[in-house]
Amino acid sequence: MLSLEPFLMERITLPKVWGGRALERLLGIDLQPDQNVGETWELYDRTEGSSRLRGSTTTLADLMASMPEQLVGRGVPLAHGGRFPLLLKFLDARDQLSLQVHPDDAQASTDSGKNEACVVLHAGDRAGISYGLRPGVTREGFLASLGSPAVEAMVHTFRPEVGDTIHIPPGTVHAIGPDVVVFEVQQNSDLTYRLHDYGRGRELHIDEATAVMRVEEPPAPRPVTMPVALSDGGTQLILTTDFRLRRYSLRQNLELRSGGRFVTITVVAGQGTLRWPGARVHGTLPLRTGDTALVPACTARFTLSPTEHLNVILCDPGVR
Repeated sequence: MLSLEPFLMERITLPKVWGGRALERLLGIDLQPDQNVGETWELYDRTEGSSRLRGSTTTLADLMASMPEQLVGRGVPLAHGGRFPLLLKFLDARDQLSLQVHPDDAQASTDSGKNEACVVLHAGDRAGISYGLRPGVTREGFLASLGSPAVEAMVHTFRPEVGDTIHIPPGTVHAIGPDVVVFEVQQNSDLTYRLHDYGRGRELHIDEATAVMRVEEPPAPRPVTMPVALSDGGTQLILTTDFRLRRYSLRQNLELRSGGRFVTITVVAGQGTLRWPGARVHGTLPLRTGDTALVPACTARFTLSPTEHLNVILCDPGVR
């Protein structure tokens, strides 16, 4: 069997009506001059396409077909159809996304469910995120207001701050934006049910959305997760059944272990080098702002070496 070593991913960019140009400014991502880009998919493995390894014609789907255990790790649950478990994105919500909701695994017959979380990288003067229903709003009252602007006053909206992590479990009514840039991790799913689109005229999915939406206790004024300090100097941003996010701000080398499960590394600021021990010589990959690298499960340990400063978000499987 061929050995598998860490590699960088090629992205795709997706124009959106709510997108802008902030990813170019904040992360140095090359955008077409005539496009407002809402999303870049930094790591993906879908039926309609799969991430290509940088500098290669090999895709993530190819590796999932030929060496899935070496790539993701023994016992790590796969996505629908045996695909890679997660999808990683940058989002530029210059305008507000639709008010939407996602199903869970049991409700998603043709795809995985969509448990997701986002880390705020930029929050402008108009920044806002809608999350859940306001106190006193009932499910019946909310549903009766669909189809009119009155629904906008029924959702809880707060101002996010740079560094916030927001967990959006399936069933949560939410809308990201406006004036927000986030890094997003989610189950490998593309199921989004729109409840309201702020007059943009796109298709709504009222029946599907109302079947999966949950109305629970009103959310906290700022429904963000509490970070946990780690003994290695990093911060655990969130731990769910589907993924864990950690963040490191480095000015010196840091050695980490994979624990026999894949780890993704997304650079949100700075530059440096990813190093790992090989069979004969050490392997290296340069890292710069905006890059995403994947460390396969079969790589037992690896080192992050900042050039001067390196700020990274690491993602690996959750705990079930």
